[in-house]
Amino acid sequence: MPRKSKSLWLILVIFVQKVYDQSHRILAGIPTLKRSQITANLYLGGQYNLRGLQILKRMGITGIINMRITSIYTEAQYMGMRYLHLPTSDNTPPSMEALQAGAKFAHDEISGGGKVYIHCRQGQGRGPSMAIAYLLYTGLTYEDAFALVQKVRTFIRPTAMQVLRLKELEAFYKDQPRPVEVIPRV
Repeated sequence: MPRKSKSLWLILVIFVQKVYDQSHRILAGIPTLKRSQITANLYLGGQYNLRGLQILKRMGITGIINMRITSIYTEAQYMGMRYLHLPTSDNTPPSMEALQAGAKFAHDEISGGGKVYIHCRQGQGRGPSMAIAYLLYTGLTYEDAFALVQKVRTFIRPTAMQVLRLKELEAFYKDQPRPVEVIPRV
């Protein structure tokens, strides 16, 4: 197949997947591309609607980390789930403080027996950055954390600046004492 035909085919496939995902988002309240289980207690994905929030609750999610600039629901709508909003512009790296706060939030929730759902709009850059930050907190290297997330969510695309920030976080954690955790593989 010529190169141009492959590119057109790939664009068509991506378009069909996005249309299907958006349709599923409208009908079910949560996108198909959104809910990836990274570990037994860590999920990653895109934005949900109120119906999707109920689905997350039924799945046992006890904490949510929102990486979007906007928070579309009030605290009361989270049905007892803990919620952390770390506003980050699309295609930019979260601040070191945000990554550390999110990693600590996820650690506290998971070590207490909960499950955490991390999201941005589509779950391709900001959300994966936060999931990787949590995995770095647990002691994984950047390469191992990235590989674990990408194995489950193959289409993640952190920007070069997001990768650089995560490598800075990895260096920071290397010198910091943290609780030792074993990340169970799914």
